[in-house]
Amino acid sequence: MISNSEISRLFGLFAELLLLHQQDERLSVLLSGAAYRTRRMEEPVVEMNSSKWAELFRPQIIKLIKELKNTGTLQVLDELIQLTPSGLFEMMRIKGLGGKKLAILWKTAGIDNLEDLLQAAKNKELRQVPGFAAKTESNIIQNIEDYFSHKERFHYAFVADIANSLVEAMKKLFKTKLISLCGEIRREALTVGAIEIIAAGIEKKMSDSRLRKHLISLASGKGQTRAYTLDEIPVVIRHVKMGDFYFELFNQTGNEAHVKKIFSGLDSKAKFASEEMIYKKAGFPFIIPAMRENIAEWNFKRTADDLITEKDIRGVVHNHTRWSDGIDRLEEFVKACIRRGYEYAVISDHSKNAHYAGGLREEKLSRQLDEIGQLNKLLAPFRIFKSIECDILVSGELDYSPEVLEQLDLVIVSVHQLLKMDEEKATNRLIRAIENPYTTILGHMTGRQLLIRPGYPVHFKKVIDACAANEVIIEINANPYRLDMDWTQIPYALKKGVMISINPDAHSIGEIDNIKWGVSAARKGGLTKDMTWNAMGLRGIERWLNKRRKNKMIAAKGEGPLVTS
Repeated sequence: MISNSEISRLFGLFAELLLLHQQDERLSVLLSGAAYRTRRMEEPVVEMNSSKWAELFRPQIIKLIKELKNTGTLQVLDELIQLTPSGLFEMMRIKGLGGKKLAILWKTAGIDNLEDLLQAAKNKELRQVPGFAAKTESNIIQNIEDYFSHKERFHYAFVADIANSLVEAMKKLFKTKLISLCGEIRREALTVGAIEIIAAGIEKKMSDSRLRKHLISLASGKGQTRAYTLDEIPVVIRHVKMGDFYFELFNQTGNEAHVKKIFSGLDSKAKFASEEMIYKKAGFPFIIPAMRENIAEWNFKRTADDLITEKDIRGVVHNHTRWSDGIDRLEEFVKACIRRGYEYAVISDHSKNAHYAGGLREEKLSRQLDEIGQLNKLLAPFRIFKSIECDILVSGELDYSPEVLEQLDLVIVSVHQLLKMDEEKATNRLIRAIENPYTTILGHMTGRQLLIRPGYPVHFKKVIDACAANEVIIEINANPYRLDMDWTQIPYALKKGVMISINPDAHSIGEIDNIKWGVSAARKGGLTKDMTWNAMGLRGIERWLNKRRKNKMIAAKGEGPLVTS
């Protein structure tokens, strides 16, 4: 069965190739929308009935879905692929180069590969091409360099399940437990360069032919370290003697500085039966693999049992529905939260300034709040909190009036547009929004997208200080392409007493489960359950919001200034 992610990928490629070959722009638009929608759907598209298809897609798209279901391919797309120079597919990966611009580069300038494009940009030749100016030229150079710097890396969320399945398959195949992930993937780094595995005592049992047959395709390999590929992801297998397994597992997991600090108290010739024994012998408490980064672990005064876990999360915060740019109806979405065992959900569709994402103007927001009120009566004791993801304008102001924001239970504020700012401008923009008395949560602090764009620079200590002064929570946006705020900033936030909320930024039911990636990142920074806002139960959240509202009212009357300037 063809998966939703594969359908989405094919539709997205089809949309770009139609523009590249200057064919059927209307169908390209429909395909782009269908790709976005399909990627976020939980139910397999090919298993839906005709009436469901008719509800979600236009007839042109339904025809293509039927073809994919019956044949597994799209004939017109295959023909376009055959007509497209191979270098153009890599050029499609460069930010800002869609089908229309690629068509100009290819058919007007004769550029059909990334190397020629970069050379033309550096030689200042692109500005002579219609539609390309000096600014565009500069951006293309930067975006190509960013692409090359990230080319060999993968999002942890993309690799994690594959890697864990591979280890379990190897344990079963070789009938041993002495096989484990190691390196940055065991540390649950936000992005990784390879699946690294350490294995003991299987040299004689292991053969490339067995691995090819059962697990992975051979790329190259010799000596004690062998390299393979799995779904185009590099796989490195390190072989050690059985008696050295736990010592080498420790040695190959932590980053260099972490390992060096622990090594200073160890005899390298000693044999260990567990990693716990290594830390005990070195005079340190056991440190979980995810924290072995030489950042948060040394000042962490709690135990591993105090760290936040996925099962500790009691509510789903920061979610989008069909009211703006989400995939699912509000009622369907919250019922999915209930099925997963959560106690509450915060619905925060986009505000009016985000017109590109179907942002809610005041009248539409009012109708959504009415629906939430009705559903709260129907679905009690589960509660839906009335919220919005409110755009932070360039001035730092929010794009709704106080009279509108007053109707909401809480407000998440985020920057979505005009991201090119220097540190001072970005920091001041965020702080002004934080100081708004209606702001409850600061969303994705830097606007970054991992392996795509770095985000705007902010003085994170000043931003965290402002959140502490104004009783504002900071979000870890658990979308695996964001994971923003960065986990390295968590220790300072905890020091300042700022709570963190792990939010899926879900645009579909399936994306509720993004929470696990946010929890993974949060644990790296030492986030504890008691400092995780949505680890509070429903009654705790209600008390917190009521108390904060009273504090803000007092501050507004000048009886006890809470807001700083």
